Amino acid sequence: MQKLKWIKPAAVAIGFCAVLTACDSGSSNTNLPPTQPNVDSLELAKMEELQKIFFSIPAPMEMASLIKEKGYKYNVAMLNSTDNVSKYTSEVKKAVNLGIYGADLSYASMFDQKQESIIYLAAAQKLAGQLGVDGALQNDIIERLNASQDSRDSLMKIVSEAYTDLNGYLKENNRTEISALVIAGGWLEALHLTGQYSDKGDAQIKTRIAEQKLSLDNLIKYFDRFGEKESLKEMKADLVSLQVLYAEVQSTSGKTQATKGSDGTFTIGNSSSTSISDETLKKIVTLVGQIRSKYIA
Repeated sequence: MQKLKWIKPAAVAIGFCAVLTACDSGSSNTNLPPTQPNVDSLELAKMEELQKIFFSIPAPMEMASLIKEKGYKYNVAMLNSTDNVSKYTSEVKKAVNLGIYGADLSYASMFDQKQESIIYLAAAQKLAGQLGVDGALQNDIIERLNASQDSRDSLMKIVSEAYTDLNGYLKENNRTEISALVIAGGWLEALHLTGQYSDKGDAQIKTRIAEQKLSLDNLIKYFDRFGEKESLKEMKADLVSLQVLYAEVQSTSGKTQATKGSDGTFTIGNSSSTSISDETLKKIVTLVGQIRSKYIA
């Protein structure tokens, strides 16, 4: 059974959608022109689709947790160097790498790399500021990380909240296109990091990569909602190229169930199963690396 755990603050942030404008019901004029589609309603539909994506895509912290649980070692060489942050001048690269640095931050904090966690958070804050969404990350977050140096649980909680706050802020401030790119970047990086351990012969790592087939399908559906938006074209094309490879993954779907634990954690599980060949796995890991290299360059 697949299980995805989501902390309570994430569920709260996801629940925020665009506010619909109210209509004046006091007029009885029947000669009014036909009502035009409500822009806010269209935006609400995107928000609802984003909510589904959140619950179908493992957070970067969960992917990092699996790597840690398997006893694998931390490898900073697999991350996107924070020295690259000044190279990103386009809005697309800034948004994608904001997601990538978020995933790298999750990985570093999971392995108790406290100083590197702070460095990666600073890089994420810099990109957020350049994108005009610096309000998404609290100003005191680095101080909070410094104060939590001796507690991995506290460190991970702060990182998870930062990731949630960022995406919640983007949605609430009508930056859904940026949010789509951030999510795609974070998902790609988490898949890249997991893929670096896929040659160890671990069945759970292999299965987790195969399970991303559904996550990818849902992510592409979300990109479809923007039509032919220029800023999203390249990433969408890259995701579609991955989808072609994921078509080789065999999957069966079952009934989804959600339960809430006493600690406020939601567990979403179903009886789905996936099967992936070693050849397909290798092709997916290779293509993810190629796509990622283009965006971090």
